Amino acid sequence: MRRFAHSMIAVLSDSLTNSGRADLEGGFGRSSIVGPPKNVVAKVGMRMRANLKHALFVLVAMLGAFPFAGLAKEYVIAYSQAELVNAWRVTNQKDMEASAQKLGVKLISVDANQDPAKQLADIQNMLAQKPDALVLSPLESKALVPAVKMCEQANVPLIVIDRTIEAEPGKGIYKTEITQSHVLSGKLLAEKTVELLKKKNGSPKGKVVHVQGMAGASPVIDANKGWDEVMAKYPNIKTVATADAGFTTEGGLKVMEDFLQRFQKGEIDAVRSDYSAMTMGALQAIKNSGRNELLGFVVGEGGHYLAIEAVVAGDIARETQTPPYFGELALKSALQVLAGKSVPARQQVPIKVFDSTDQATAKAYLEGIRGRSLEF
Repeated sequence: MRRFAHSMIAVLSDSLTNSGRADLEGGFGRSSIVGPPKNVVAKVGMRMRANLKHALFVLVAMLGAFPFAGLAKEYVIAYSQAELVNAWRVTNQKDMEASAQKLGVKLISVDANQDPAKQLADIQNMLAQKPDALVLSPLESKALVPAVKMCEQANVPLIVIDRTIEAEPGKGIYKTEITQSHVLSGKLLAEKTVELLKKKNGSPKGKVVHVQGMAGASPVIDANKGWDEVMAKYPNIKTVATADAGFTTEGGLKVMEDFLQRFQKGEIDAVRSDYSAMTMGALQAIKNSGRNELLGFVVGEGGHYLAIEAVVAGDIARETQTPPYFGELALKSALQVLAGKSVPARQQVPIKVFDSTDQATAKAYLEGIRGRSLEF
């Protein structure tokens, strides 16, 4: 449309230039032996020039007034994905891609595959392509701090999502941090564990094993802060074992199998898990080993539909959900920054809570996401 409009302007402009010489060649024909009277030529010529000027004006107005596709700058935004090892991450990636398409943004993205060194190299390579902004989902908080300096050197605004890095958002090139409150999630899981152990043992006491995602990941660090804040009031509730399971079902299965071999019946009172996939692996290990006394004494984070189904079944007592949908907020924040507008230094995506004692809420949620073929 833009090319067509500009072509028409060129044609009309040329017609206006030549109209004095060719007022009537198309109307009366070159082969006319006797031309029309001069006063007729003048009037028709004036009318034609007026019509051409009007058409030219309309086309110029159209170009200025209508936002045709391709008229505005197409922003290129790079996305450094920490990992694609589970359904949460896959959904997060798809959401980023769908949001980019919706907002008319070109997205380039690379998966770090759970390797912080690779993620830094990915960032360097993407910055060399001169994107307009970088969205980073960091694998680890400390290891990805150099990304700030990289963005400064490339003069590319940085937006961090999901996990945090050990740098202050809202200063310089690091524009905003968009997260969920894993501290709150940790508190909610701790409070439920206290409630469960009071009911089980008559007082707030018991032994907990922790199926951990990854020690250096900020959601784990933050969730531990929330957990520890609550448990500081209950010294008789102790975490007796912790092991990394890498946020995968296979990892959760193996870690829980190791716990069950290490601790006999009666030596574990509750199980805590950092992500739904690991929780499902842990439940599989519990059921495979016949340790059904632990069913109903499992708390976890993530909110995948399989875990929420386990809440309805009574196997999981509480599941907090940290949804993977960061795309629209992240990309809109980037576009605001590129438009010269300010954004909050810290932004939050709200979490949800599902309890086995409130099956109606869990069932209603499951019905809603199934209708849209979603996993979260």
